[in-house]
Amino acid sequence: MKPEPAEVINISITLIYTFVGKNYLLTTKFSKLTGYTPKEIVGQNSRILKSGKIPPEEYKRMWNTITSGSEWHGEFQNKKKGGELYWVHATLSPVKDSNGVVTHFLAVIEDINERKHLETKLVNMAERDPLTNLFNRRRFEEELEDWLAQAKRYTTHGALLFIDLDNFKHINDTFGHYTGDKLLKTVANTLQKRLRYTDTLARFGGDEFAIILQHTNIGQAQLIAGEMLGLLKYNTEGKEGKCPGITASIGIALFPEHSASLETLIAYADLAMYNAKEQGGNRVCVYSDDQEMQIELRLKWKNRICYALENGRFVLHLQPILNLRENRIVRHEALLRMIGENGELIPPSVFLNVAERFGLIHEIDRWVVCKAINIIAELRRAGNFQCLEVNLSGKTIANTDFLSQTRQELEATGTNPSNLILGIPENAIVENAGEIHSFITSFKDIGCRFALDDYGRFSSFNHLKHLPIDYLRISGSFISDLPHNTVHQHLVRGMVEVARGLGKQIIANYVSSNETLQLLQEYGVDYAQGYHIGLPTAISEIQKTS
Repeated sequence: MKPEPAEVINISITLIYTFVGKNYLLTTKFSKLTGYTPKEIVGQNSRILKSGKIPPEEYKRMWNTITSGSEWHGEFQNKKKGGELYWVHATLSPVKDSNGVVTHFLAVIEDINERKHLETKLVNMAERDPLTNLFNRRRFEEELEDWLAQAKRYTTHGALLFIDLDNFKHINDTFGHYTGDKLLKTVANTLQKRLRYTDTLARFGGDEFAIILQHTNIGQAQLIAGEMLGLLKYNTEGKEGKCPGITASIGIALFPEHSASLETLIAYADLAMYNAKEQGGNRVCVYSDDQEMQIELRLKWKNRICYALENGRFVLHLQPILNLRENRIVRHEALLRMIGENGELIPPSVFLNVAERFGLIHEIDRWVVCKAINIIAELRRAGNFQCLEVNLSGKTIANTDFLSQTRQELEATGTNPSNLILGIPENAIVENAGEIHSFITSFKDIGCRFALDDYGRFSSFNHLKHLPIDYLRISGSFISDLPHNTVHQHLVRGMVEVARGLGKQIIANYVSSNETLQLLQEYGVDYAQGYHIGLPTAISEIQKTS
């Protein structure tokens, strides 16, 4: 009577054993591997070792091979007594009598569990991100290539989502890499839970993730992306103020509508993500043709900024600030300009957003502050003791080297720190209240003063009482039409009252007429600045009048 195939293949022993009917020569190694004692296994059908992971076709191929008189080699995943799975390599050989008839079979079973675990680990290392265990970029691109081919063959549709976390670097720098890594794992788990079984999620590196949404149209993709934004902020909200909830910028590109090319589709989703980030983050943006032109323009400006930094194509012009009580010019604001190819002066509103997007703003702010300190020192040597106000980007808060660089320049030039007034935008306080307090305090400790720019635009009254700000610069949108806008008149009066209660002094910008100046004096504003007071001029002009 011939043995059943399952009885042959599922007896897994690491040493040689023979099989005739249901009699087995069992070893202690077998018991150690499977968990069964010889007493428990003898007389049992070997299907009790079957894992259910091996296709029936594999058993059929094995049986056909050995019954035909040939030797069979293969790997199987079996099941131990306790239910744990394990891998073996089996060599099954038919044993024939003197007449060439197969009488029984000889099986050599090798425990390859450790090798299989190592192979799995190596595959994971090649395909998986070690931190989140998501697909890495290489494996994700293979998946995307397959789905693009299927979309072409079967006329199906899908979407590629690019996700970039907002201000992750700041969180990483502030709370440490351990918190940053923990946050990335939380983000990965949150995104995974929202996806369907057929969707694919990967970590591209850093704080960037990518998703393939299969059989999806534009409406569904936007809906899923929007839900992800809400889930991310909710699930990453820190406890006890230790870490803020994370937001993200999501770009969407459709296939095959936008492209059926892997490289092009990835580039388009990336462009859409950048567009979402430049609109303020925490939003979803779908790729459109005009975005490609926008990014080309931004790259052009990035190159111009780099060239200006390397070749001295930035300059500071000084605009006078009038003390309304004493009716005299008491200091100046240093305003950044880029010198264009034809010698024209380019205002910062044209290029600062690009500088912030490409991480060049720290170098620009460092240049501005160092240049301003040197101008103060130069004017002092000429007998003109000047205070200068300089404006900083809100991104500079995350620059951990900025304080030491500023202190070093002040000491090198012998400049009194109180002659340097640093201006920060009001929205930086709203977005980074905790970090901005530490930033301001550290500079106040060395003697610098601070002004809050665009005061009144973002309703930061609650934060102001905790910040050691010296001056509040009212947003020009309230001042430019002050004589003709009664609402703005009431608001400016209110802002002056708040400033008085907080012990701050007020600066009004965009003063363009004598009528505006008179109203500001009537309201009790301390300082005024604008074209009516004086135009921004080169330092050489200031030196002539000193």
